Amino acid sequence: MTKMLATAVLGLTLFLGTGKTLAMTAVEHMTFLSGQEETLSLKYLSYMSEVAHGVRAKKMEKRRQELIAAVRLAIREGNKLRPFEGDASLRNAYVNYWTVLLSIFNEDYSKIIDMEEVAERSYDAMESYLLLQDKVDEKLKEAYNKVPEAYQTFAASHNVQLTQGQSTKLDRKLNETSRVNNYARQLFLISFKSSVQESNMIDALNKADLNGMEQSKNALKLYSEEGLSRLDTLKPYNGDASLVTACRKVLEFQKNESSRISVLSDYMLKREEFEKIKKAFDAKPASSRKQADVDAYNKSLDAMNKGINDFNKTNDELNKGRDKVMQNWDAARKRFLDQHVPHK
Repeated sequence: MTKMLATAVLGLTLFLGTGKTLAMTAVEHMTFLSGQEETLSLKYLSYMSEVAHGVRAKKMEKRRQELIAAVRLAIREGNKLRPFEGDASLRNAYVNYWTVLLSIFNEDYSKIIDMEEVAERSYDAMESYLLLQDKVDEKLKEAYNKVPEAYQTFAASHNVQLTQGQSTKLDRKLNETSRVNNYARQLFLISFKSSVQESNMIDALNKADLNGMEQSKNALKLYSEEGLSRLDTLKPYNGDASLVTACRKVLEFQKNESSRISVLSDYMLKREEFEKIKKAFDAKPASSRKQADVDAYNKSLDAMNKGINDFNKTNDELNKGRDKVMQNWDAARKRFLDQHVPHK
């Protein structure tokens, strides 16, 4: 029997012959299933890209529910399709893949949403959150890889000749999205590990917790230096070094910040010392105060006043510097993902 040359949305080229009803029916069977997948993939790749671009999954709950409904519809439509000449292999391959999709968006992304709130609180929580996203990416790729195999086997079994490229359009999108996400997440974790300590240090500052400040300052210095060393081992992504450069600026600022934060803690010590002296001074009746008491009070007050000027100047410079590098980091991440992650 003469083989027909066929296409489907898997990225293969369709050449239709004439007068071969059986082959055309096989092509129609294939095209129906791949058409369902093309429509579906536009929805779920768009959703996954938005999450990868930094949009919180919780904010897209309506989109997720719409996607779940679309996957369920595809499964129902697929199950209605009659096997071609008793061969249900291709139909089952697609339906099995869509069933995995349903599990991913119904269960795995539900867990991702639940983890979003706590992920910001610690490095370990963030690492677990991103690891779950990595596992979802791999789960999706592994499930999809069975579809092209079934597609080619079905075509060979029913005399449909396929002209193949190196990979399908969806293959490329899934693989590229996974590679970009893995690269971006590496850099994000390097930055986040240091930034958690910075956040803890600022929190301790606001609570006037000197011990907490000291511990976080030392950890900030350690992790920022560690991060800078790790950046030296990372190559640009397809020639794009923008994300590494932006991350380096954040870590360099944080390393410098760890050395300057002592100006703020010094002021807090001087304020604490003044409050002790003032309390003792105020507790004494004016008639009982000696010149030494007055001198100690004034000396401590002068030291605190000088310290507050240094505090305000340093704190203002650090806040402005932090805002600048973080805005640059956020913008660089968005540009990087916009450029390298498929939106649809």
